Amino acid sequence: MKGLTPLILAIAFYLFSCNTDNSSATEQDIIVRDSTESEQIVEFRAINELLKKDINNANLYLKRAKLFMKYNDLSSAVNDLSRAIKIDSLIPDYYLLKAELLKNQVKLKEAKQTLDQCMLIDNGNVQARIELGWLALVAKNYKQALDYADAALKRDIHNAEAYYLKGMIFEDKQDTVLAISSFNTAIEQENDYYEAYIQLGLLHYYQSNKLAKEYLKNALRIKPNSLEALYAYAMYCQENEEYNEAIETYYKILKIDQYREPYFNLGFIHQEYLKVYDVAIENYTKAIAIEPRYLEAYYNRGLCYEELKDYKKAEKDLRHALKLNPQYTHAAIALERVLKK
Repeated sequence: MKGLTPLILAIAFYLFSCNTDNSSATEQDIIVRDSTESEQIVEFRAINELLKKDINNANLYLKRAKLFMKYNDLSSAVNDLSRAIKIDSLIPDYYLLKAELLKNQVKLKEAKQTLDQCMLIDNGNVQARIELGWLALVAKNYKQALDYADAALKRDIHNAEAYYLKGMIFEDKQDTVLAISSFNTAIEQENDYYEAYIQLGLLHYYQSNKLAKEYLKNALRIKPNSLEALYAYAMYCQENEEYNEAIETYYKILKIDQYREPYFNLGFIHQEYLKVYDVAIENYTKAIAIEPRYLEAYYNRGLCYEELKDYKKAEKDLRHALKLNPQYTHAAIALERVLKK
């Protein structure tokens, strides 16, 4: 797992007490899933037919678990992995995949229990230690998280994810220097480590460091259509007066996905920096079409109409902004100014 999925932290603190998984897989009926998608029906029917002939084949349950994952049925996937483990309890990959799915369902205690079981059958398993480190980080048990990461590195000194995990721990502790060092080491081990480049780009961006742009470029080299990387790159360019590159990047984002922020930022660049108010209005209007209650877009569009001396439209937008938020002082001041004109 490269990176953290947002999880419920409040229930995580007790995960690292000693516990064992008392659950056991029960005999599982062969399931034929109803679906309107013919491809899905065919896929499940094929593997179910194989299971009818060989109901104790652990590998078939693994394959069906992956099929359930494909169709986002994580609970059924976990059930099949439990069945595979019951049949063959000595395969670490079964435990690792089950733990990942449990974590994705925010079943953190069960995920840790599964990883502990993995460690019992394979005490040298590097990935299990890394996954336990991620769970410790979610619980904000930084010492234990670092211990797991270091234990993984003792067994595999070139493991990029272990260094990335350390970077995320240090970043969460707000130790930026050590975080940057760990992310750089992760990249040294794996040159195409997208997540590490993103973190480095963001950390340098927050520090107003020009290195941010190069790290974000590397992230885009690996994932050219990453909205996360594209948006961070566009924001960097915008804030560093590279307006043409920012505009180009926002338009690239909008070709991939239409959402309000790129349109708003395009409006802001044309309004605030380029003074091309008609283009700014066009982009604010598109942002409002996506989000009809976009307060800031109404306010900024009103200011653009004011600059163009279209005071009726300016008044309308500013009044709408105040309707959305009667306490919006800037809109009230602007409306008073427009009414005087």
